[in-house]
Amino acid sequence: MAWYEIMLLVSGGFFAVSSIISLLFGSLDMNFDGGPETVLSDVFSFKGIIHFCIGFSLVLTLMQEVTVISIACGVVTGVIFSIVLYFLYKFIYEKAHQSMKYTEEIHNLDAEVYFWDKTSRTGEVFVTLEGRPVTISIKCPDGTDLQRGQKLKVSGSRKLVHPSETQVNHQ
Repeated sequence: MAWYEIMLLVSGGFFAVSSIISLLFGSLDMNFDGGPETVLSDVFSFKGIIHFCIGFSLVLTLMQEVTVISIACGVVTGVIFSIVLYFLYKFIYEKAHQSMKYTEEIHNLDAEVYFWDKTSRTGEVFVTLEGRPVTISIKCPDGTDLQRGQKLKVSGSRKLVHPSETQVNHQ
């Protein structure tokens, strides 16, 4: 067995073990934070070197000989593997750490009355926030009557809304 085949087995084994650990324990074990200050030198992390070794030794194993051309092809392939790893992990990190922007203030949002209590002038309405339907408490001024299923525009906060002035039915 040639040295480059041993290198392929060892680096492939490290990659397999680290991937299994990442899958089981949920850690990507990256040495960069994916922010705008990330530099290409972050490719030279442990995983970057492992990917370089996999690409380098894979080319030598496939060519079955060590020549200047096979070494050059191996180096180029190893660098490509490391750069692809860098951009792949950066993409995964950014997707895993997306922050949800919650709407705190609601202004003239379409709503549908889900529940209404005439005596207390309170109820609940369905609205769509952050792309998903949610229910929010609604409180109406005296003289306002709402019906279940009624569509109206509401304003307020995430916890309590009131009908917009033009949407109120006074009786």
